[in-house]
Amino acid sequence: MVSSQELHPSVHEFKDFVRHHPGIMNEVRQGSKTLQAVYEEWSVLGPNHSQWSQFMNAEPNEQEPVQDHTQSTEEKQEQKGTAQATEFMGQMMNMVKKMNVQDLQNHLAQFSSVLGNVQTLIQTFQRPEDEQTRSNPDQPFSFRRD
Repeated sequence: MVSSQELHPSVHEFKDFVRHHPGIMNEVRQGSKTLQAVYEEWSVLGPNHSQWSQFMNAEPNEQEPVQDHTQSTEEKQEQKGTAQATEFMGQMMNMVKKMNVQDLQNHLAQFSSVLGNVQTLIQTFQRPEDEQTRSNPDQPFSFRRD
């Protein structure tokens, strides 16, 4: 994984830009835009373009609940873990929604075909040599007892 120190300076600028424009992340979470598309628009239009003003004052969809200072550390960690698990499940469901079942079936069929070909190739090399030399094409009706 690339550390934040190794990132290109423009990526750092884009991260700051997104932090100051919370509406952009709302668009990404809703699936209407990808972060890559937003980055490309930002790099072409620049951070001061009028297009970005609509995202400047937007409120984030997911507001964090007000923390009760009387909660124990264990309860806070449990809530954080639950929130992370919920977020992960949401991401997995989005991936499943975007998945094309027909494409998946085609890829599995191709993979199965490749495995069959590999198995056939391996079996060809595993046959004993004397079995291959027994068949003699010059004598088609050769009867031989072993």
